[in-house]
Amino acid sequence: MRYSLTKNKDMDLQNMNENPLLLTIGAQVRKHRKALRMSQEELALSCGMFRTYLSRIEGGTANPTVQVLESLAIALSIDITVLFDASV
Repeated sequence: MRYSLTKNKDMDLQNMNENPLLLTIGAQVRKHRKALRMSQEELALSCGMFRTYLSRIEGGTANPTVQVLESLAIALSIDITVLFDASV
């Protein structure tokens, strides 16, 4: 059975938008960034990423690597496990 790339891509994007783990990670990043009174631009620069990518992480639509999560945790001065805490 063959699937079109467009259909699979749309399905993958829809599933990522609804992924509770990605939403939790994004909420935690946003919460801790705001607690430090950092802008998205400031945090992104300190992590070596584009602001738009950070925005997608905070919105739960990007699937960051462990290395990206580590750099965010270091920049936010938190343990990486905090990013997975669903009790936001």
